[in-house]
Amino acid sequence: MRKPYSLNFMHKSSQQGFSLFIVLMVMIVVAFFVVSVTQSYNTEQRISTNDADHKFASALAEAALRAGERRIAGFYGNIITFKQNCEEGLCSSANATQKNVGDVRIEADSTGEVAWHRLCDKQTCLELNGKELNNSGVRKKPRYIIEYINTQEDSSMIYRVTAKAWGKNANTTVTLQSYVSAN
Repeated sequence: MRKPYSLNFMHKSSQQGFSLFIVLMVMIVVAFFVVSVTQSYNTEQRISTNDADHKFASALAEAALRAGERRIAGFYGNIITFKQNCEEGLCSSANATQKNVGDVRIEADSTGEVAWHRLCDKQTCLELNGKELNNSGVRKKPRYIIEYINTQEDSSMIYRVTAKAWGKNANTTVTLQSYVSAN
């Protein structure tokens, strides 16, 4: 009689478990790869979200800046008063002296600070007394201030408009400025 054919070339006593070790090492490498890809994806998603929020705040600041520039166009023929505390969003320039230039009244400034850094009751005058941009659809509305800079020899007046907007994230802020010459 023949001996039955056996596929077991190795006896149990000679098995070392080497394949189990290889499989475990491959599984660990795959797990590290999955973790690193997940972290990379989350980082890219945060960057993308922050970029979109910054673009949103930039668009709001640009809209507030344009609103301030349009407001300057409406100054002609009206008595306008620029004050140290930026009341109604109209600010006297740093170290300004009391004077009247046509229909424009400038109040003296004793702070020596530029208008967008000037403090009014523990907040910047821009954030406290800046003119709000209506219908912006955000929790914290964008604001702008108009600062009288000086009067040129040709009687044109130079103004600086500063606008600040906030994104959906409270840490996202954008501040823009423009200079406007008006007759």
